[in-house]
Amino acid sequence: ALGPVTNKNLYYGDLPAELAIELWSRFRTALLPLQRANKLAGVLFQFPPWVLRSRANYDHILRCKEILAGAQVCVEFRNRTWFDEAHRDDVLTFEREHELSHVIVDEPQGFASSIPWIGEVTTPRLAMVRLHGRNANTWEEKGLTSSGERFNYLYPAAELSELAEKIRPVAAIAERTHVYFNNNFEDYGIRNALDFGQVLTI
Repeated sequence: ALGPVTNKNLYYGDLPAELAIELWSRFRTALLPLQRANKLAGVLFQFPPWVLRSRANYDHILRCKEILAGAQVCVEFRNRTWFDEAHRDDVLTFEREHELSHVIVDEPQGFASSIPWIGEVTTPRLAMVRLHGRNANTWEEKGLTSSGERFNYLYPAAELSELAEKIRPVAAIAERTHVYFNNNFEDYGIRNALDFGQVLTI
């Protein structure tokens, strides 16, 4: 059983093993209808900024893959230790060796939580691209009332064209390429997705 809660946050590492097993079981059960209908392209694991590159976290990622055997695991990091110059190739090799889909991101740069654009396909089965916008003013802002505020950015046409040129070589390698607009302030993501579709037809 859980002991007394001393703060408002409860982390995975705080869970008793039996509770973690039950949560994973429920998660897998929730995915089954999508898998049976062949509608589950991948399962995204977006790790938060406090998940640094470490042996323990490599092992945790492999545990996630083991638990979700049969599903394509996609990995997005939010800490620059994973893709600094000294470790980038090692991380990409790890993803390739374990058939993990590297999530390509477009996001503000210059923060501890910033990951650069790395247009690598680490498993041919699926490439995932997530476009978070480029609003550096809100990227690590504290006290925002919604996630939409953090991703308050509307890509202009020139940037959508630039992104299309960067994504085309990825799509030429991967069997499937999924592009997600996570700039979910008001209708910005929808507007940009529609505009991006037009850019791709040019």
